[in-house]
Amino acid sequence: MQPVTSLSGRLSALKEQTLTMPPVKISEVVLQTSNYEPMREWYEAVLGTPWSIVNTPRGPAKQRLGDGGKQVHASDVRCSFMFLDRTLPYGQMFAIFEIPSVGAQPTIDPGLNHMQFKHVGLAALIERVRLLRDADIHPHRCANHGPITSFYFRDPDQNVVELCSNNYDTEESFFGYFQSAAFKANPSGIDIDRDAFLARFDNGEPLSELIRIPEQKA
Repeated sequence: MQPVTSLSGRLSALKEQTLTMPPVKISEVVLQTSNYEPMREWYEAVLGTPWSIVNTPRGPAKQRLGDGGKQVHASDVRCSFMFLDRTLPYGQMFAIFEIPSVGAQPTIDPGLNHMQFKHVGLAALIERVRLLRDADIHPHRCANHGPITSFYFRDPDQNVVELCSNNYDTEESFFGYFQSAAFKANPSGIDIDRDAFLARFDNGEPLSELIRIPEQKA
């Protein structure tokens, strides 16, 4: 039997092996920035979680070039780590590394499109969105996607940060929505107005109405 030499063939063979392994979870997201202090302040305030580990090197920052020129050692740069979930064996951590050579805004290079931070429920999401509004931090887009409700913000580096919550509280109803005719006809959902949506919530409108997406006319 001839060994598989094509990349597609090797990946296909690898997939058959990794499919039998225990699942993995995303446990860390690291942003690189030359806008370190404003980014630190923004995320700590918006997420309401203190930085758990902060490193300040004694000397100037060093960049040890690796794939894509992005590789650094945490001990060589100013960096901050935030534990979002300490549950082992996975947990979740968010971090910011200061890389002085990074540009002022995202580019069209491949990579991260946006990050999503999910809340325990709609009430908690709305409370945070209201606090951000009162602090003059406003979403550039708000949407009822069907399975979730989302508010999209831009951090000081213009990265897109999605704050959201599930619209359904059981696995059956949440995952069932993805198989529904409504999702297949409109997988993106509808855009919503933040202030109007908050007013509807404050007026006691039932959750079933808040998350309802009108049927699209043929």
